[in-house]
Amino acid sequence: MSCSISDIKSSIFIIIMPIEKYTYLILMASCLLFPLAFSFDKRVAFYKNWSKLFVATIIPAAFFILWDAWFTGRGIWSFSDTYTIGYRLLNLPIEEWLFFLVIPYCSIFVYEVLKSYFPKADYNQQLFWGLIALGIVFIVLAFVYITHAYTFWNFTFNAVFLAILLLNIWFLEYITHFVLTFLICLVPMLIVNGVLTSLPVVEYNTMHITNFKIYTIPFEDFFYYFLLLMMNVLIYQRLLKPKD
Repeated sequence: MSCSISDIKSSIFIIIMPIEKYTYLILMASCLLFPLAFSFDKRVAFYKNWSKLFVATIIPAAFFILWDAWFTGRGIWSFSDTYTIGYRLLNLPIEEWLFFLVIPYCSIFVYEVLKSYFPKADYNQQLFWGLIALGIVFIVLAFVYITHAYTFWNFTFNAVFLAILLLNIWFLEYITHFVLTFLICLVPMLIVNGVLTSLPVVEYNTMHITNFKIYTIPFEDFFYYFLLLMMNVLIYQRLLKPKD
C-alpha cells in the first residue's frame, strides 16, 4: 500500500490541528482534578454524598441548559468551533453540558470543606439581611436593563431564586458557608472564565449585556454563577437535612 506525501501531511494535520479544540475540555478536566482527588479526605468524605450531589447538580443543570440553548438560538451568545471538539447537542458544545456538572461538583466540594474545617463560622444573621438587600439590587438591575436580555433574565432569575432560598428559614444556618463558598470560588472562576472569554471560547452579543467587564468577563457572569451555586447548594443541603 503506497502512501503519498499529501497523505502524510494530512495525517500530521489531523493529529496536530485538534489540540486547541480541546481547550474547553481541558479547562473542565483541570477544574475537576483537585476536588475529585480530595473527595476521599477522611474529614470531608465528600464521596459519601455523591448520590445527593447528583440530584443537586442535575436539576439546576436542566434549567441552565435550557436557558443556555435558548440564548444560543437567539444569538445572545455563541460558542467557538475553534476551541471546542465539535460535538453539539441542542446547539451547545458537549463541553458546555459538562460545565454544569463539573462546576457544581467543584463548588459543593468547597462548600463541604468549609463546613468540615470551619463549622463554627457564623455570620448568618448579618448575611441574611445582606442577601435581602442584594435581592432588592437584583430587582432594580433587572428593571434598569430590561432591554438587555442576558442582564434582565440573569437578575430576574437571581431575585426569584434568592427569595426562594431566604424563605427556606432552615437554610439560615448555612448562609455563612454558602457565601464563603461563593467568594472563594470567584478566584478559580476568574481564571476559568477569563480563559473562556479572552480566547474567546464564548462570545456575547454586546446588545444584550451591560458591557461592564472585569478583565474580559461580563459583569453578569458572576451572578450567573451565583444563581447556579444557590440552586446547587439549596437542593444539596435540603437532601442532607434530616426529615422533620
